[in-house]
Amino acid sequence: MTVLLTFLGSLIGLTILGIPIGFVIAITSIIIMYLIGMPEPMILARRLVTGVDIFTLLAIPFFMLAGEIMNKAGLVEDILKFANAIVGRLKGGLAYVNIVASMLFAGISGSAVADTAALGSLEIPMMEKDGYDRPFSAAITASAVIGPIIPPSIPMIILGSIGQLSISKLFLGGAIPGILIGLSLILVSYFIAKKRDYPVSNQRISLREFSQIFKNTIWALILPIIILGGIIGGIFTATEAGAIAVIYAVIISFTVYDVKLKDYPDILKGAALNTGIVVLVCGAAMTLTWYLAVAQLPQILTSILMGITKNPLIFLFVLNLLLFVVGMIIDLTPALFLLVPILLPVIKAYGIDPIHFGVIMVANLCIGLITPPVGTVLYVTNSISKVKLDRLVKELVPMYVVLFIVLMIITYVPKLILWLPSLI
Repeated sequence: MTVLLTFLGSLIGLTILGIPIGFVIAITSIIIMYLIGMPEPMILARRLVTGVDIFTLLAIPFFMLAGEIMNKAGLVEDILKFANAIVGRLKGGLAYVNIVASMLFAGISGSAVADTAALGSLEIPMMEKDGYDRPFSAAITASAVIGPIIPPSIPMIILGSIGQLSISKLFLGGAIPGILIGLSLILVSYFIAKKRDYPVSNQRISLREFSQIFKNTIWALILPIIILGGIIGGIFTATEAGAIAVIYAVIISFTVYDVKLKDYPDILKGAALNTGIVVLVCGAAMTLTWYLAVAQLPQILTSILMGITKNPLIFLFVLNLLLFVVGMIIDLTPALFLLVPILLPVIKAYGIDPIHFGVIMVANLCIGLITPPVGTVLYVTNSISKVKLDRLVKELVPMYVVLFIVLMIITYVPKLILWLPSLI
């Protein structure tokens, strides 16, 4: 119990002080190291290195690089035009455009922050210009946290690497929940648009114009199909899919889009910086979880939870509450590194499918990306939109409710997650 309280106290306390999360985890590792009586710096150094020496993590820089290339190619504007051509003329159409574009871009970047940063700077002014309130425009942009759920997903890669789970099955497990989240956000947007009488776009798109838009966007739509088709068909692994995504992105950036060779230093720099942040957190978190395992924290936590309830249905509700609170104070990536090794033995004790658990965990922590006090996507949207934080959070309340309902549905209807993975 002392280890658990020290772990939580150090983590929360250092985070509140504003220390970067990678260093928070590293300092907590040192504190736990001395607490359990293992003050050996060489073990700490060795664990930092072995924590990132995982083959499947190689998929992360690949997918980040593919996303950077596609973003530089101007694919974001093509996706927005395509989404607008499909749903733009409906009541609340631009809100649907926002959500559909996030779903399409999610199949390329795998990152909620990347989606928000790339799409938000275009979507929010576009919606405001068409007569939508800026706070609502910002809220619907922030709430479309679909990137880490719809495959390919960087958090799923991290989760699979840490927990020794099939990344291919995690990818497929996130597909239906991602679509459900998108449809639920469209539904809540419809009722808000109807209540506030948001305008319907008068812009008509001819069949010829639609054909041209589709022709420009088809290259973006093909990539997720290649990745999922290859994984389901057993042609390549998730890591190999990342490499194929990069090759595909490079080829079409030169042949279809106007990306020059001189643009690649900036592209590579952006991908390297994002990868470096993940790797730092990875090494520090894997070190901390090793010390926690030595201190038998997973066994302690299992014993505490089993003492509360032996019913897996009640446990799943408690688990969701725990993850929701964690998501409010710790970002998605470090939360995965810290909690997966601790919680996997617990969920196995309750007989819960690890793939089911993995998708629930990612979906729950994604909601944390738009909740205060440390929601990354919330602050990115706040920065882009210039909407006051309290107003933005107030506008997000209906989205929180809908996202939580979807979370409960996928928690207690596991077939929504497990059906597609059962095909491979």
